[in-house]
Amino acid sequence: MNVSVLLGLLMFGESLKALTTETGRCEEITNTCAVVSCGTHTSGGTPGRDGRDGKEGPKGEKGERGQQGARGNQGPPGKVGPPGVKGDQGSTGEKGEQGRSATSEVEVVKGQMKTLEEQLHTLQANFNKYNKILLFHGGKQSGEKVFVSNGQEESFESAQKTCREAGGHLPTPRNAAENYAVQEILQTKGESTKTFLGISDQQVEGIFKYLGGDKITFTNWNLGEPNNSKDNEDCVEIQDNGKWNDIPCSMLRLVICEFQ
Repeated sequence: MNVSVLLGLLMFGESLKALTTETGRCEEITNTCAVVSCGTHTSGGTPGRDGRDGKEGPKGEKGERGQQGARGNQGPPGKVGPPGVKGDQGSTGEKGEQGRSATSEVEVVKGQMKTLEEQLHTLQANFNKYNKILLFHGGKQSGEKVFVSNGQEESFESAQKTCREAGGHLPTPRNAAENYAVQEILQTKGESTKTFLGISDQQVEGIFKYLGGDKITFTNWNLGEPNNSKDNEDCVEIQDNGKWNDIPCSMLRLVICEFQ
């Protein structure tokens, strides 16, 4: 093979190589074939492999903001942070009460014991009072009031003293029910039995008041009473029919006391 033929073959090979790169396919070349048939994609050949990625293009414009998504689940609590800086000292509070010394505590205990002794004395006095009431007989109750008699007849002043020492006072009926309770006691003592009421006009003639000074709020005077007969009737009695009458305070009447 001369030099010119060799150069021709070399030039043909370079042409063939360039054609294969551009079209992506070359027909099979045998070692002895002098003619090479090359095809293109449009001639029905198989597509070549993808080329290499091109260079990155310029950054696109910012798109519109989308809608806010649903709120996610709350995450686990974080770790406890470091202690904060110590704050400024607050203002001084009000001064508290002075504490009691041991001596004061003793005085408190003594005071409590004295109170207990007074309460015990009161209970004892009440016991004595009701014990005296038990000595009376023929009692009647109306509401919170209890009316009892000792069965003795005394003057107004003496009967008043007897009831006071027993822890009560002379009857002061303030309604029909209380008046009837006193009347019932009189009826158990026999006919024409009468008793003093805790009412009089000793301070001002003709103005009957309770012994404490209050004006009476209930009356049950007998017909024509009070009449202050012989200008000497300053006390009031209640008869076994429940009616009232003014009489001299020196007369003797059944002792009936009222307790409340």
